[in-house]
Amino acid sequence: MTQLELIEIVQQHHPAMGQTEIRLALNRAQDDYSARTELIKTSYVQNSTAGKRYYELHSDILKITKVQINDVEIPRLLQMPIIDDDEWADGTNGLPTPSSSTNERYWYVDNKRLGVVERLSNAVTRDSKSSEFQSISEAKEMRIHAIAQATDFTTTLTSSSDLPSQFHEALSSKVIAEGYLRPPNLNPNLYTVFDVKYKDFVKEGRKYARSNYGHTGHIKPVDF
Repeated sequence: MTQLELIEIVQQHHPAMGQTEIRLALNRAQDDYSARTELIKTSYVQNSTAGKRYYELHSDILKITKVQINDVEIPRLLQMPIIDDDEWADGTNGLPTPSSSTNERYWYVDNKRLGVVERLSNAVTRDSKSSEFQSISEAKEMRIHAIAQATDFTTTLTSSSDLPSQFHEALSSKVIAEGYLRPPNLNPNLYTVFDVKYKDFVKEGRKYARSNYGHTGHIKPVDF
C-alpha cells in the first residue's frame, strides 16, 4: 500500500485527522512494528580508519547481529576494554595509531557507536594499566549486519513502507486503534478490535522474520 492508501483507510474511521497527523502516527507505528517483529534485516558498509576505534551507527539500526571485516565475521567483545580511545570528546586524549597489527579483531557497542579493536599482548599502557586491546590499525571494509527500523514516511504520498506488503495494513490498524482512545472518537470497544488486529499482525510478522526474509541496504562510506 502507498502512504496515501493508508491515510485514506485511517480517515474512514477518523475523518478529522489530517495527513500530517496521520503520517506522524504511521511513522510511530512503523517504529513499533519494526522493533517488535525485527522484520527489517539489512547491512551497512563503512570503511574503518587506522587508529580510529569508534564509528557512529546509522540512526535506523535497532540491533547489530554481526560484524564482518573484509567479509570475515569477527566476534563480539562482551566487556569493554579498560583503556578507552577517547576520540569522541575533544580528541586531545586519544591513543596514537597502533604501530603493529593483527587479524584478531572484536566489536562492541558503546553510546550508539560501534567500537572495533584488535587484540595484542600489552597493546596499550596508560596510568600503570595495561590492555590487550588497541583500536583497529588498518583501513578495512566493515559490514554491519543489523535489525533496522523502516524508513520514515515523508510528504511523498506515493511512497510505500519498507515492510513486506502483506504487513502494511498493520500500520493503519495501529493508527486506527490509537485514534479510538481519544475524543471525539473515543470508543474502547473499537480500540480493542483494532489493537487485537495489530497484535495479530505482530505475531505473523515475527514468524515471517524467522524465515529467510531479508531486506538489504547500504550506506556510503563516510567519515564520522
